[in-house]
Amino acid sequence: MASTPIPLATKRLLRVGIFYDGNYLDMVRKYYMHQHKKNAWISVRGLHDYIRYKIALENDLNPKDCHLVELHYFRGRFSAQQSVEKGLDMLYRERVFEDILMKENVTTHYLPMNFAGKEKGIDVWLALEAYEMAAEKRFDVAVLIAGDSDYIPLARKLKALGMPVLALGWSFAYEDATGEQKGTRPSQLLFNEVAYPVMMSDVIDRMDNAQGDEREALNSLFQRQKNVIQSLGAGGDDWKTGTIASVLNGYGFIRPEGAKENLFFYCSALIDADFDDVYKGMEVSFQEGIGQKGPVAEKVRTT
Repeated sequence: MASTPIPLATKRLLRVGIFYDGNYLDMVRKYYMHQHKKNAWISVRGLHDYIRYKIALENDLNPKDCHLVELHYFRGRFSAQQSVEKGLDMLYRERVFEDILMKENVTTHYLPMNFAGKEKGIDVWLALEAYEMAAEKRFDVAVLIAGDSDYIPLARKLKALGMPVLALGWSFAYEDATGEQKGTRPSQLLFNEVAYPVMMSDVIDRMDNAQGDEREALNSLFQRQKNVIQSLGAGGDDWKTGTIASVLNGYGFIRPEGAKENLFFYCSALIDADFDDVYKGMEVSFQEGIGQKGPVAEKVRTT
């Protein structure tokens, strides 16, 4: 689809509003960390850098003239008690990512999960907030990090206001540890409604061959979790490295680097991943402790 540049005759700066479907972003980040050859987390700052680059490219601007003025993240969230019951140090993991969002000046919006553990009303809330801010002319370009067809009415409403929309989507498929097929693909109807549809999975797959300004814009798109935690001041010298030797029903074994004996761990020891995302051969780091039957990995994180 040919995009129409934003009229800039009277504008020296371009204001950008970004709206995150948090559950969608979480799924995408886990895929690139646990299933893709990148084996790294997508960086929020890196996404922002690429968004500036893409909007500037479409409008013959310098990325420095694209100012991110409204940044909003929407997601369903479990209560503190539900998080404790689910284990996996969920509260800690959520706080780590919230710290990342806070550092990037992203405002978070949460609704409680329903009794079945599903999100309810998040897409409506995101759409209402985005439309209201657009109607108040608080930004010149809207960015949707979402792939659901539920956002088609929002895209149409924004277009009716004369507001250009950039949508970032990902397309991928994989088989999890249980053999179940999983994946996602953005709504083509949503992409048809926006001025700037960007299939980020294609951008990522060819990023090693990118040149010039695009290569520079993609330099910070990925960051390993170890570096993320250290950048937030949560690193430590007592973390050891190893690989997952086996994954069983609710527990597994780690082969520590340079060791001959495997180390036991419960699924609740994972602090930055769901147990379903762990697979044999995955690189991890861990803190060792003493359990009822000897040494165990008390905390495990992906690296």
